[in-house]
Amino acid sequence: MFSFVVESEPVVIDAPVEFVWNIILDAERYGEWNPFTPRIDTDFAPGSPIHMHVPLGALTLKLTETIQNVEPPLRIAWGKDFGARALLTACKTQHLTPIDDKSCSYHTTDRMAGLLAPFVRLFFARWVLRGFDDTGRALKQRAEAMASSSTS
Repeated sequence: MFSFVVESEPVVIDAPVEFVWNIILDAERYGEWNPFTPRIDTDFAPGSPIHMHVPLGALTLKLTETIQNVEPPLRIAWGKDFGARALLTACKTQHLTPIDDKSCSYHTTDRMAGLLAPFVRLFFARWVLRGFDDTGRALKQRAEAMASSSTS
């Protein structure tokens, strides 16, 4: 079975992990900070659907996946089997790691496996990686600005 992982660069965010977690779980405002997934609709409950708009180069994909795992405030994962599980399965996980009471790190992974995984890696992995890195930087900017204004 073919498989690969796309993993963003970790970003250190000068805001408490719970504060950043709440930004990630604010579906209504997701598009205000996330350039890679500017629109989502979900309640973030395990087993619930998550409807997303994801730009990949000139394409904007409308995807529906399923929330698979929620471990507040450390990680949330969603994914999907595209066709039969043997064709392509994907699981995206957003990871938060506390550094201290006032900061945390963030990164995203997307694990893909199946017969179509080499095709997806060849044609889409660079867009996914760019999107994940852009998301990390945007989350840092959003969280630090909000944390700064909430302590002022």
